[in-house]
Amino acid sequence: MKKQNSNLDEMQEQKLLKIESKGFWFAFWALLAAIMIQTVVYDSTTHAIAGEWIVFMCLSIYMVICCIKNGIWDRKLKANGKTNVIVSLTSSLLCALFFAVSSYIKYDALMGSIATGIIMFISVFILTFGALTISMKIYEKKVSKMETDCDE
Repeated sequence: MKKQNSNLDEMQEQKLLKIESKGFWFAFWALLAAIMIQTVVYDSTTHAIAGEWIVFMCLSIYMVICCIKNGIWDRKLKANGKTNVIVSLTSSLLCALFFAVSSYIKYDALMGSIATGIIMFISVFILTFGALTISMKIYEKKVSKMETDCDE
């Protein structure tokens, strides 16, 4: 298929990219909110959120792969161990609170909800920190390769 020329000038192209970016992030956060709401509302979470979860994970994986492939980590955060710990602690705390509250709403058992929160905190921290560390190493390799290729 032949690629058609754009009818947009550079300013319009930049505006369209901003619009698409905002649309992407709206879809990303809306899917996450839908997943969280359905997790609390429905008892059989697997069936209720399967479609949203697949789309959400595809969006997430696509962004990670494309950003690392192009040597992009984040606009504001640095790729280092301190950032990985802070992001992992924040995400694990939010997940722990969400699952503890969700568990309490569903089962009305305080100790069980606290245990769920603690288990989720530990699990999410380990998984998030591990994933960020591996991604950071791949990112650093890619940036190093890009800089080496650019110097030559």
